[in-house]
Amino acid sequence: AALRTFDLVYMMTPLGGPGGSTTVPAYEIYQRAFHSGQVGSAAAIGVTITVLAFAVTYVITRIAGRETT
Repeated sequence: AALRTFDLVYMMTPLGGPGGSTTVPAYEIYQRAFHSGQVGSAAAIGVTITVLAFAVTYVITRIAGRETT
């Protein structure tokens, strides 16, 4: 859910809220890539999040597959 909330955070708090309290991973990637010019670290965060999402999905799929057979 945190990955899909970029638009809400960006529209309501364009600077990330007080002290960065409303920063979500997608917003952090956007800030680093387009405002700070840290494209490499933004890409690393994006790749890491993608790998973690695939890993969690794989584990859940394996567990769900065992229970149905």
